[in-house]
Amino acid sequence: MKNYADFLILLSPSDNVKALVAEHKQYAFSVIGKYESMQSIAHISIKKMHRQKSFLTEPAIRALTPKLNAVAPITLTINGFDYFNHGEDYKTIYAKIVSTPEVSQWLKELKKHLNIKEFMVPHITIARNIPVSDFNLLWPYFKELKWNETFTVNDLTILEKETFAPFAKWQEFTRLLFKGKTIVASVPKPSLVKPLRSAPGQGVQISLF
Repeated sequence: MKNYADFLILLSPSDNVKALVAEHKQYAFSVIGKYESMQSIAHISIKKMHRQKSFLTEPAIRALTPKLNAVAPITLTINGFDYFNHGEDYKTIYAKIVSTPEVSQWLKELKKHLNIKEFMVPHITIARNIPVSDFNLLWPYFKELKWNETFTVNDLTILEKETFAPFAKWQEFTRLLFKGKTIVASVPKPSLVKPLRSAPGQGVQISLF
């Protein structure tokens, strides 16, 4: 029995989006070689929890089921690519999720149920934390690449792995279904879409419960 576990809370896109992201990651590998996040399956990270006591956290997650069942599924739109700056030396390239009032309100509700207070830019990572020299090789391609696609998120996925097991891999712990009325996020006019370059919170430990 594991005493401590790490948990990753995420939103999973459609199979088609996962396949396309895998192709983009493969292209990046062909240009810059191995990089962080190269093998990860496409997802929208919501929260990571490190070194949690399993006997407390696992039942607490299951107890969220009624609240999250009341949340509506949401249809999101990918519109091209952008990047985060990590200081002066590293960057992350990601697929942009269009921000609309509906998306913002939905995320606000989800974060409230999960007790998340940090600012969040929903995105799907392509190449995480790569040196600027590698970024300069990749960005001209992704900057011009057109990608506009919608997908519906129907549940919250929670992955788990043992904290102190050297070769532990993420395993699905549970999926909490969204059963409310489906929200389709309206797509704003291009002139109203503002690029988001704010880096997400780094190294901040937050409590889910």
